[in-house]
Amino acid sequence: MKYKLTIIIFFITFFSYSQTIEWKPDFKLQKKDFQGKIPDNTIDHAGTAYNIGYETISNSIWTGRMKIRTYAIFDKSLSWLNEAFYTDDLLNHEQKHFDIAQVFAYKLQNLINKEIKNSEDFSLKFSSLNKLIGDECLSFQEKYDTETDHGTILEVQKKYDKIIEELLKENSNTKD
Repeated sequence: MKYKLTIIIFFITFFSYSQTIEWKPDFKLQKKDFQGKIPDNTIDHAGTAYNIGYETISNSIWTGRMKIRTYAIFDKSLSWLNEAFYTDDLLNHEQKHFDIAQVFAYKLQNLINKEIKNSEDFSLKFSSLNKLIGDECLSFQEKYDTETDHGTILEVQKKYDKIIEELLKENSNTKD
């Protein structure tokens, strides 16, 4: 019984990880990555489900020093795409939503590196820093969708493609 439980836990863990994609500079989303159900009564052509994750890299019991890594995650099971409206431009627009999430993961990383040095700092500050960056990210995502009209105004989309690329470069230099 113990072995069956271990195998079940392994497959559940494997399945949950296989449903997410961690952002990487050279990785681009593909149509097959959008596996979620299209919401009823939506007028949108696609939806990208993302999150900003973190993990503790180290936590010294001697010095109390703490090191945290942040990253953007794309959720395949919640992201969806209406194939009737699929274009490469639509896929690019959704990729940029994922890229924006990584910009804000970098921003959170930079704040953490400045503000959180140990477990006590983490307990006192992490939630508020995470909320601050999460709110900024959501605001930027909404502005991006509004100004590009969900990627349908191609000249504005191209402008945002450059802006987002520059923001990724600017914020990727995380400092300890």
